[in-house]
Amino acid sequence: MSRRIVQLGSRAILFSPDDPIPPVRRLQAVVRLCVTDELTGGPPDSPLSLEVQERRLLPRVARGGLVGLVGVPQEVFPGLQTQDYFLHLTIRADGYVAREVVVQVPQNPAFPATFTAPQRNLALHREPVVIAGRTIRFVSNVATALGGTTVTLTGIWRTAPPANVTVAADPPHLVSLQPPLYADWAVQAQFLRHRDLPPAVGPGKMLLDDLLPGTNPIRLSDRQGLNPTDILLVNADQPGLAEFIAIKTMPVTSAADQPTLITLDYPVRYAHRRGAVVKQVVPQPPGPQRQFTVNATAGDTCVFLDALTGLATAREVQITGPPGPAEYHKLHHFSVTSDANGYYRLPLLSRVAQLELHAQKTVGGQTFTTTTTFRPDYRQRENRLDLTLTV
Repeated sequence: MSRRIVQLGSRAILFSPDDPIPPVRRLQAVVRLCVTDELTGGPPDSPLSLEVQERRLLPRVARGGLVGLVGVPQEVFPGLQTQDYFLHLTIRADGYVAREVVVQVPQNPAFPATFTAPQRNLALHREPVVIAGRTIRFVSNVATALGGTTVTLTGIWRTAPPANVTVAADPPHLVSLQPPLYADWAVQAQFLRHRDLPPAVGPGKMLLDDLLPGTNPIRLSDRQGLNPTDILLVNADQPGLAEFIAIKTMPVTSAADQPTLITLDYPVRYAHRRGAVVKQVVPQPPGPQRQFTVNATAGDTCVFLDALTGLATAREVQITGPPGPAEYHKLHHFSVTSDANGYYRLPLLSRVAQLELHAQKTVGGQTFTTTTTFRPDYRQRENRLDLTLTV
């Protein structure tokens, strides 16, 4: 900046100020995100946290679902004039599935003269809940358990309809997966199909280490009979913790009967104890494809499909599509039968703001039914819903 004379009383002083700092060398927002709850469209109802893998960037969290990163653009993106940059973020909030997202900072030929922080909207998905209760009928004004009642999901609303407007339900073309998804799946070319995965005959292998969620590779007691692309059933003796994951790579130079470090297509989703049984499965021929109709993200339990045709008898399924690799899961339908005491329990449910349930039971030629609309409370892991059936 040019020099100038500053008059101080009777004295004239020659003042030579420093040049102003260019905007790209100042600390400023470099990424802006607006985070919402996908069911309400409003901000999440619990505090957000933000993490970033790249260096020289500081997370910032404000009210109303606003989060972002601050940094000095010229230090963080020195080559932005000729290349794109990609930032790896993880967003968390209690009661919501953690989201790992990649934000692109596009190439800017005018950099460093100009810089504009990318902005992005991001919807968080609720952690799943369970709807459970009892099916009953009244006999002489006394509540009596109605065992063997079929409870079926007959309609869903992805977002809660207004109280003063009648909105028709969507068909309940969704299924519950165990474990949750390992990766993001978009609707363009993603498919789910019935594919049973019975374990091979034999004792299987053993895990040699305790595994935390996100662990990959894993160490097995041996690799005899195993090859890349084989599908493993991890924790085969614990149905509630079982995972199907294919082998990506494995060493071939060491003895096959010795402990082996095996890299899987995906990190494990659950925690597993040392000594858990790991078996190879024998994939059966796949069934017809069902297409995704709603984008799904890693950690989602429910996926939405174009129809449920071909899945009625499915116990396991395969998910395929670019960029891959394939995923394998246990499948649960939203149709259950209450036990002898009338208790029922639906599979894990998520991404549905309101639902319609129909319960039906025939007793001595009389058919008892009820249909009810229910809004799950995602702040509670288990929602109690008793169903009273009448003729």
